[in-house]
Amino acid sequence: MTEPIRARILIEGRLQAMNFRFNTQRQAKKLELTGFVRTLSDGRIEIEAQGEQNNIEKLLAWCQEEPQSSQIRSILYRYDEPKDNYTDFEVR
Repeated sequence: MTEPIRARILIEGRLQAMNFRFNTQRQAKKLELTGFVRTLSDGRIEIEAQGEQNNIEKLLAWCQEEPQSSQIRSILYRYDEPKDNYTDFEVR
């Protein structure tokens, strides 16, 4: 097992926010990631995911493919040091 990493992902566009958040949670749990997904006050979706880099990259690829009824304008992300406070992946 490799060292975990944390990614912060910001998605901008026209999304079905509720469905997208719950589908993101389902996918993150499938990939054994911890963290959260939420809608920011400006309408962007924020995802903070922690786990193996390979699985985080799979989540990033999924974000680009999944929202079939959405129009994503941009996906920005960065990698950070992991946090110890995540035990599950939740919708906030």
